[in-house]
Amino acid sequence: MLTREIPSPESRVAPALYLELRGWLLANDPDARRIVEWSAHRRSPPDSPEKMASEIIWIVLCAGRSAQAARTIEQKVWSAIHQQRPVVEVFGFRGKAAAIERAWAERIHDFEALQKVLALHEPAKLVDWCGNLPWVGEDTKFQLAKNFGVDVPKPDIWLCRLSGLPDRPRRNAAVRFEACMNLCRLLSVASEDSVATVDSVLWLACNKGILQVDADAGAVRFSPGTITRAEVIPESSV
Repeated sequence: MLTREIPSPESRVAPALYLELRGWLLANDPDARRIVEWSAHRRSPPDSPEKMASEIIWIVLCAGRSAQAARTIEQKVWSAIHQQRPVVEVFGFRGKAAAIERAWAERIHDFEALQKVLALHEPAKLVDWCGNLPWVGEDTKFQLAKNFGVDVPKPDIWLCRLSGLPDRPRRNAAVRFEACMNLCRLLSVASEDSVATVDSVLWLACNKGILQVDADAGAVRFSPGTITRAEVIPESSV
């Protein structure tokens, strides 16, 4: 197995590494084609209350767990919603279960509010609106806004480490976002991928274990090999 360390302080994930990583994923992981296609061409504001609610519910489910785990819970949650059963029966996290039920019950009201925010054509306002939803946090608000078409990364734990920010001490949200945005913008300019696509590729590489960086934000390692983690992006999503 090839392992490469990239210690450069200016760009811990160099453009050449990003392009190699992107190409390797596209050749070896079915999720890569789907996530690149989605992030490059299919992110947009939802065109119905139901699509908006499904995006919000997905974000609530993703917080604090892997996408693979969220996919398994998602199926049970939607079964409960469609059968008009309490979500807490299939998802025992009461606070999040309540937020999911609220997102579905209030979808028409929220959709109308979202249209007013979108009409402002101010990405920062959309990010703020996302962050005001129950159980959408200071990191996941960027993920939801990205899903709604804003060209931003989600400053999650992996992207922060890749940007040189260790897990401890935890920096404030503005610092984390700026560091992650700077990394993604640099790679976006070099690759001609959107910031959102760069973020998606780096996230997928970390999720699948081929791009590695420890909690101290040490050396970044690209270790291509057999992918054992399950797929996370359904074919129907693209």
